[in-house]
Amino acid sequence: MNFGFLKFKAAYMERLWGGTQLSGYLNTALSGDQPIGEAWLIADHEVHCSVVSEGPFTGHTLRQLIALDGVGLLGNAGKNTPGNSFPLLLKLIDADADLSVQVHPDDTLASCLEGLDNGKTEMWYVLGSKKDSRLLLGLQPDVDQESFERAAHAGGDLSSMMQSVPAQIGAFFFVPAGVVHAIGAGIMVAEIQQNSDITYRLYDYNRVEKGGERRTLHLDKALQSLQYDQSSMADSAPSLAIESEDAVREYLCACPYFAAEKVQTKGQRVYCGDSQSFHIVLATEEPLLLISEESRCTLQRGEAALVPASLKEWSVQTTGTYLDYYVPRLLEDVVMPLRLQGYRDEQIESLAGMAGSRAIFDRNNRTSISS
Repeated sequence: MNFGFLKFKAAYMERLWGGTQLSGYLNTALSGDQPIGEAWLIADHEVHCSVVSEGPFTGHTLRQLIALDGVGLLGNAGKNTPGNSFPLLLKLIDADADLSVQVHPDDTLASCLEGLDNGKTEMWYVLGSKKDSRLLLGLQPDVDQESFERAAHAGGDLSSMMQSVPAQIGAFFFVPAGVVHAIGAGIMVAEIQQNSDITYRLYDYNRVEKGGERRTLHLDKALQSLQYDQSSMADSAPSLAIESEDAVREYLCACPYFAAEKVQTKGQRVYCGDSQSFHIVLATEEPLLLISEESRCTLQRGEAALVPASLKEWSVQTTGTYLDYYVPRLLEDVVMPLRLQGYRDEQIESLAGMAGSRAIFDRNNRTSISS
C-alpha cells in the first residue's frame, strides 16, 4: 500500500514538572490546567494513538494503518512487534522542575511485573538547556546495591548517589532499561523509546498531585528493575560518523530496538528503501522537505514524519541537521558500515552503552559475528 509520508497530530501531556521551552520551540501556543511537559509526536499506545494530520490518510490512527498493511509500514525488521503495535514512541520532554529519580524495567520484568510485552529502553537528545541544568544518569562508582536500597527505603534525596552530567544542546545519552536516571530542571529533550509508558519512581521530592495526594513511589518494583553496573553511564559516547557524497551521518546509538543517527546533509540526502524498516525523521533545527516520486512533506522544527518501509526512494532536503530513527539490522546497518570506516568493535559497542557487545553483536544469536 502506498502510504506516502505520514505526519501526525502531536498530543500534549500535562505534567507537574512541565516547562515553558516547548511552546517556543514548536512555535505553538500551549495551555492547560497544568504545564505541558510532553509532546507525543508518534505513538501507538493505550494512553494515546497518533492520528494522521494531513494527506490521503488524514484521520486514520497509526494502529489502523498497521492493520491496513503492517509489513509495508513497518518493514521486515520492525514487523514482529507484540500485539502488532508500532514498536517505538517518539516524544519531546520539557522539564521546568526536576523529574523524579526513576527506572524502567526490561522486557522480561515488564512481563513479570506488569503483564506487558515491552520494557523501556530510551535515548535522549538535548534540544534545549538552561544555564547549569544537569542530567542524572547512572550510579556513582562507589555505590553498591545495599547502600542504594537502604537510602531508597529511607526516603531521602538519591541524587548525590548518582552521576551528574551537564545538559549541553546536542548531547545525547542512551538509557537502557534498568539504569536509574532523572532529567533535571530547565532541560528539553527528544526521547525515542520502546513503546512503553512504565515508570517506577524511587524519589520524587515529596511532590503532590493536583488533588493533594503525594505522588506514588514504586520502590519494590524499581529496585527489582535496577541494574548496578552503571559506573560509565554519564559519559556521552562519542558519535561514530560516516561521510558520503550527500551527508555526514553520525551514529548516536544502536540496539535491537532502535538506532538513531544525526544527519547533516549537503543539501539533499537520498534514501533507497529496502523494505527493512520504517524511518522516523525529526526536524531539530531547520525546516525539512521530504520528497518521493509520489509524495512531499514539509517539517518545521520539532515536527516528525513516519516514512513507511515500502517507500522505495525518497530524499530529505535541508541546509541543517535532523535525527533519523529506525529499527536496525545490527550487522548490516551498523556493524559492517562502521567497520568499513575503520572503527574498532569496542567503539561500535559503545553505541549500546553498558549493554555493549550483548546488544550490538548478539540478538538471540541471530547477529553474532566474528572478526
